[in-house]
Amino acid sequence: MTRALCRLIVIAAAVLAGVAALAPVAGASTSATMTLNQSAGRAAGSTANLGLDLKFTNSGTDSPHHLTINLPPGLLANASIDGGACLKTANVSGTTCRVGTGTVTATADPVGLLNLPVPVSVSVSFYLVPPPAPGDLAGLAVEGLGEQIGSTGGIRIRPSGDPDGVGVTLTLTLPDQLPVLGINAAQISLTEINSTFDGLRYPATCPSTPAALTATVDSYADPTLHALAAPLSVTGCSALSYSPAFRVTATRDSGDRQVSLTTTVTQAATEAPSRSVSLAFPTTTLAPNLASIKALCLNLASATCHPVGSATATSPLYPKALTGQAYLTGSTSGLALTLVFPSPFPLTLTGAVNLVTNAATFTGLPDIPLTNLAVTLAGGAEGLFLSTCQAPAGTATATLTDQNGDRTARVPATFTVAGCPGAATSSSLPTAVAGGANGSTSHGVTQSGVTFSRGRLIGLGSGHPALSYRLTASKLKSLTVALPSGLRFLRHRARGSVSLGGGRIGSVKLVRGRLVINLRRTVNAVTVRIGSGAQSETPALRRRVRGHRVKRVPLAVAVAYASGRRTTLHVEITKLR
Repeated sequence: MTRALCRLIVIAAAVLAGVAALAPVAGASTSATMTLNQSAGRAAGSTANLGLDLKFTNSGTDSPHHLTINLPPGLLANASIDGGACLKTANVSGTTCRVGTGTVTATADPVGLLNLPVPVSVSVSFYLVPPPAPGDLAGLAVEGLGEQIGSTGGIRIRPSGDPDGVGVTLTLTLPDQLPVLGINAAQISLTEINSTFDGLRYPATCPSTPAALTATVDSYADPTLHALAAPLSVTGCSALSYSPAFRVTATRDSGDRQVSLTTTVTQAATEAPSRSVSLAFPTTTLAPNLASIKALCLNLASATCHPVGSATATSPLYPKALTGQAYLTGSTSGLALTLVFPSPFPLTLTGAVNLVTNAATFTGLPDIPLTNLAVTLAGGAEGLFLSTCQAPAGTATATLTDQNGDRTARVPATFTVAGCPGAATSSSLPTAVAGGANGSTSHGVTQSGVTFSRGRLIGLGSGHPALSYRLTASKLKSLTVALPSGLRFLRHRARGSVSLGGGRIGSVKLVRGRLVINLRRTVNAVTVRIGSGAQSETPALRRRVRGHRVKRVPLAVAVAYASGRRTTLHVEITKLR
């Protein structure tokens, strides 16, 4: 009997491993109750441990059989732990890939020797492991009694358009028998799962009626599906930071007027994700290419459509960038740009195209934190945009609303179409123009917690330009400056021509044409002066300046913090002297 009970513990632990997945779940046989323990925290967008206690009441020897669990959108676990190594090699020991712990209780009648059920409990640990089947996001394994127990559970992401929203779904088949000494079988019934799951990322939405964990379950004696639900409380959505940045690059084809275009939206990992994004482009700079209607896809499921571009997305919760294709969809009476991502994130994001305003608006974006979302639209005969080059520079605008729907950011991005005659650069400027008399900024430009001010560029057109500006942010550790086309740093003169106000230089070096200044100690504000000896100016730019054809100079200024986080600020200096 002792050996049978040990085997019972193993099976009970295997059941819990399946139920656990990446987040709390529910199950039932004849009847069940489910309670959550959110004492570790419930703040929106935060990471917190979450407790779940499931209790089952079984009739006779009945036990749960088929279990399907739907986690609410936004309740996610970190699949990037250990740099993603947990998704490559199963590791069910130690704490590296462990995502939770728990206790399982079950009853059994060992080989009929006793007529009364015997309750047993065992402690187990849950581990994130490689996905067990194609299309799975990840797998979940359980460790108990010093070894992995049972088969690995599969975890999938619900696709766009699912009635339960984009989120995690887990489907399991639970055992109800335990072989005893290889000659008979003991009936088991799961009675309780009490577990805690570590470091779950909470949703970024705070609805007045809380979203719920839901499940359906039947039992071995009754195939009728029973539904369960438990509300998940989320608070403090308005306290989440929301400061998205927007960048545009555009390049005209060498043999025609079509333009390849890349838009990039970036955010910090701790910010609220966007629920909607609308991108509008200046018609004087970019016009719709009517010939692109030849690329119209009437049925994505036909597998005969040709993409008009591509998309990439980066999430702090997944170790690899997600890549997808962009299609022109809809009909001639209503066009759309549709981004399609394959498994393990089967997302279809559709943006309505407005030809009058030259804009595309994406709504209903999933509650998944993204630090980078880039969409590249190809040029060529069927490219969506063209440029006459009569106005090669313009300002695009991104209008973004956070997941909770209570904050909207309007972010401009000035860009120049590369390949147009006289165009110096295709880099965009996602913040307000910084300019003033004699080339100095009259006000600061702030993005993602960094303020650029007092920008000044003198000597332009003389061959001896000198640059200065001030940065304000918390605990700055290093600074990087990238000059536009026509200006470049001189390696052999850079160190001696750089000085700081409010900080001390640790080192100065050129990395791929960018000037990197490392500070000896962190500061909260610093004034950077780069003398004329560190820079050179091309004759072509000098002629354009002297001909009064240069009205503004773009700069890319990046900062690194003591924490390791980085932010890039794109600005431009106007009214040059």
